[in-house]
Amino acid sequence: MRFHVRTLSRADRDVHGILSYIAEHSKEGATAWARAYDNALARLEKSADSFPFAIENEYVDFEVREILFKTRRGLVYRALFTIRETTVYVLHVRGPGQNLLDENELRRPK
Repeated sequence: MRFHVRTLSRADRDVHGILSYIAEHSKEGATAWARAYDNALARLEKSADSFPFAIENEYVDFEVREILFKTRRGLVYRALFTIRETTVYVLHVRGPGQNLLDENELRRPK
C-alpha cells in the first residue's frame, strides 16, 4: 500500500529546531540529518503500517507509531506519526535524550 505523508506544523517546528541546533555546529551535519529524515519519510510512504507503536501510544486514545532514523554519528531520532486511511500524519520529531511526550503534547490531527 502507498501512503501520503503529511507533516503537521508542530513536527515542522521540531525539525526546524533540530536542524538549527545541528547547523550551529556543522552545516554538513544538518544536511546529512535532513537527508536521513527525508529517507525516513520515504519509508513511511511505502510501509507506514509496518512500523511499531510508540511508547506514547499508551497515553492517548488514538494510534501513535514511530519510525527511528539515525545520523552518520549513530544518534537515533524518532518521528511519531499516526495513520488515517492512506494518510500518514507526522506528529512530532524527537531527538536523543528528549523526554517522552505526554497526553497533553500529543494531539490527534484535525
